[in-house]
Amino acid sequence: MGESGFLATLMRPFYSKVQDTPFAVPGALTAQSRLLCIDTGDLSELLFHAPLLNALRRLHPGLEIDFLAPEEHAPLIVPSGLARHCTLYREGQLSPWRPAFASLLKKLGREEYDMAVVASFSPHSRLELAALASGARLRLGPSHRKCYPAVNLELRPKPVQDEADEGYLGDRILRLAPFLCLDTHPLDFRWPLPLDRVRHMAQQVHFHKPNPDQMLIGIDPGAGKSGFAFALDNLEFLARQLGTQLVCKVVPLGSPNADGRTREFQGRLGQPPVGLPCEDLLDRVLLLSQCNLFLAGNTDFFHMAVALGVPTVGLFSPGDGGGWIPRKRPNARVLTLTKGEKVDIATLMEAVEAVTRGRASTPSQPVGDDGPDSP
Repeated sequence: MGESGFLATLMRPFYSKVQDTPFAVPGALTAQSRLLCIDTGDLSELLFHAPLLNALRRLHPGLEIDFLAPEEHAPLIVPSGLARHCTLYREGQLSPWRPAFASLLKKLGREEYDMAVVASFSPHSRLELAALASGARLRLGPSHRKCYPAVNLELRPKPVQDEADEGYLGDRILRLAPFLCLDTHPLDFRWPLPLDRVRHMAQQVHFHKPNPDQMLIGIDPGAGKSGFAFALDNLEFLARQLGTQLVCKVVPLGSPNADGRTREFQGRLGQPPVGLPCEDLLDRVLLLSQCNLFLAGNTDFFHMAVALGVPTVGLFSPGDGGGWIPRKRPNARVLTLTKGEKVDIATLMEAVEAVTRGRASTPSQPVGDDGPDSP
């Protein structure tokens, strides 16, 4: 029996559980509802679902949200205030041939969820089956030929001539707002951060950078979504040029999976580390939230910076599709560069002026204050 046949047999009792349970939108959720958010491991796509989760929590304060997430995202999810409970998995546990996968599905089936959200725009068949196993009547997930019955609320792409016409992936979830009684204007695009940790990081940054006129500039040397990584020689040149143009302190900053390039880039700068806590994913996002300027390729931290309201300049390749380019964000600009091309400093400084509104030292506000303007 092949994998598809085995999965069909495995999922038969779960399918019979949900096939006769209709749903209606609006009205699928109430203050007593339970929601399962399934994190497929792509930090950007999880972030792009934050407006939906934030808005549903505001609309239904009693809504209980559980997460199924990879271990590496736990430091960010657990203290967010969104998660009532977080079940962690390793990639190997998702093999349908392992007893652990069947145990996971059975565990989810006992929880009696009303809605499941597969936080992705691309197919993830095994995690979509987890949504089906949850027993949720309403199952939101990526649109593709084999998504049903695991997904019954598809977020389909627009029929457009050009990928850029589809718009920024970070805005795609807004199309669901009318169906879930959500007002698009006050939607919060930021990932919720614990306020006490935000304040502590702000104090640490002030201690290491007491001059308020000195800008804290983060640079992410990691590879982007298309696999393109800006050459470290060019990044070093860019960092040194910024040092001649601005009163600043440059810190390499990116996701833990790019630590090798981050350490090499730090060595090239010839500066000691700034001494700020940067142990796990949450520490890094907290430090990112305090940057006065952030430069990166099409990385997870680029999109996190845009959502947090940090002034951000993207260094993209021609292979990065239009769906990754933020639009109607005054704090973000994207420069498209070919492989090996150096950044024109005049063009870069023009983008810096635009996103910082005159190089003002304005770190993003902590969660709880008024957020950035909605697109």
